[in-house]
Amino acid sequence: MPLPNGWSAAATTKGASSFRIAPPNGVAEGQATLAVVAVAPANAEQPIGREQRRMLGGLSLTDLRRSVIDRMISAGGWVVNDRQREMGGHRVFEVIAQTPATSDGKPEQLWNFYFTEVNGRVYSLTTRTTGGLTEKLAGDAEKFLSDFRPTEARNK
Repeated sequence: MPLPNGWSAAATTKGASSFRIAPPNGVAEGQATLAVVAVAPANAEQPIGREQRRMLGGLSLTDLRRSVIDRMISAGGWVVNDRQREMGGHRVFEVIAQTPATSDGKPEQLWNFYFTEVNGRVYSLTTRTTGGLTEKLAGDAEKFLSDFRPTEARNK
């Protein structure tokens, strides 16, 4: 699947694909990682109504948010906000977080965690950048998710 401008594949390990994101000036300022976080149970009872709005592919949004909170605690950061959105026909749960600048000169970083369910799998796209590239990276990630069609989904 085509990547947004400035994104290049960096590595694939343990089922996750990493991307390096470079702005037009060529300085690497961002990273993204795409991974499967869960496979929806095939015969699970389908939630209805309010319960369905609080779940994604059989996972509760609270549990997804908690996984981001845990990651931010270990990185010395915090969660700023979360929201549900529609992107290219995909229901997406987005959690926005940040880590502070450090005394050794590492700048503040902004993180976006996007969770979506496609073809029975819950995917996570995590982006991380310094302030100057934040809006562009968020736009690129949203376009990527809007067009996201994993190979397994396209072949069925």
